Amino acid sequence: MFEWYMIRATGLVAYLLLYLSVIIGLYSQVQKKRKQKVTASLFLHESLSNWTLYLVLGHVGFLLIDSYISLQWLEVLIPFNTDYKPWPMALGALSLYFLIMTIVTSNARKKIGYQKWRKLHALNPVLYIFVTIHGLLIGTDIQAAVLAGVNILPLILLGGMLMRDRPKVGITH
Repeated sequence: MFEWYMIRATGLVAYLLLYLSVIIGLYSQVQKKRKQKVTASLFLHESLSNWTLYLVLGHVGFLLIDSYISLQWLEVLIPFNTDYKPWPMALGALSLYFLIMTIVTSNARKKIGYQKWRKLHALNPVLYIFVTIHGLLIGTDIQAAVLAGVNILPLILLGGMLMRDRPKVGITH
């Protein structure tokens, strides 16, 4: 039972940290458009992303030692290489790769150039969508309606903040 609880706990906390990282990253963009300092929020954004990776690695580790499911390395790390819920497991593995790519390219931002980094970072909604679907399909801890509300409300608020900062376009006759 310990492994089951740890699989759930590391997965849920990793998802929460990823969620907070996304919200703070979006908020940083709003602040940047307002010509505000974003140093502290970007540091928090990156720190949360790093901690998300650590917890995901723990999540994978607990999956590997769980005696009830008995997954092997290749089943966990290669998408569609398992008989245990192949689609959700594949989305989990792909999410891990997206997360690693995001952190590695963010740390190498100066070396790869800002434009390349920005294009790669623009793929992060795919990561978030994959993780969300993974959790919905494989877990029993999160109800779809609660998850939808938790995800939609902050995006509406951030969208409102962005719209408020848009320049007004007047119609003249």
